[in-house]
Amino acid sequence: MKKWLATLGVITCVFGLTGCGAKETKVTGAPVDSSVESQLISFGESYVTGVAQAADAGQAEAYADNDAITAAIESYDSVKEDIGTIESFRSDDEYVVMPDDSTYEIVIGYEGTGHDGYVTLNVDSASGTLTSMQYNVNYSFAELMEQAGLNTVLGMGTTFVILILLALLISLFKFLPNGQKKKQAVKEDVTPEQAVAEAAAGEPEELADDGELVAVIAAAIAASEGKKTTSGFQVRSIRKSRNR
Repeated sequence: MKKWLATLGVITCVFGLTGCGAKETKVTGAPVDSSVESQLISFGESYVTGVAQAADAGQAEAYADNDAITAAIESYDSVKEDIGTIESFRSDDEYVVMPDDSTYEIVIGYEGTGHDGYVTLNVDSASGTLTSMQYNVNYSFAELMEQAGLNTVLGMGTTFVILILLALLISLFKFLPNGQKKKQAVKEDVTPEQAVAEAAAGEPEELADDGELVAVIAAAIAASEGKKTTSGFQVRSIRKSRNR
């Protein structure tokens, strides 16, 4: 029961953290003059509409030399299915701030046929050119929880698949010791006499480089048998004794 409760707690925390993120569109920065703000809001609304129309018409290639517009079209395409069609702008969610001395940050709230949301635009305060533009969608709590669930299932599923593959791989290791044991069993079945016979039946070792050693061993054998010469036998091979 404790394990199940702990697992349930972890899943709840994951859902809660992944599902965080609401409709808060406020960005911090220094306020601007009301006349300048109204002009920049109009500027932002025209860009929001223009980028959406260019993306829907498939005119992205026409703005290939403008990195800001190209990125804005890609941002719109990524959430186009969720937005649907932008019908109007929400004046209550439109404002302009200056996060630094060289940038105007414009927030334009919109209403779409699928979801509402907001667009954040950054404009250079000196030249008045657009530097970046990002489309955002306001998802409901249920949708956020659904996305959190899918992300959790995907992550945990991938982890379990990898663990299963590792378990299968480790289970194959048991076949390696069995092969070694079989080889050892075959070696144990061979009697000492058979081992000596197999060694004697082997190819004689090359003794061309051990002439002095052969002569010394032959003389020792002849002396142990009481002979004065080694003419009665011939040393063909020399092997290290296995007896300790």
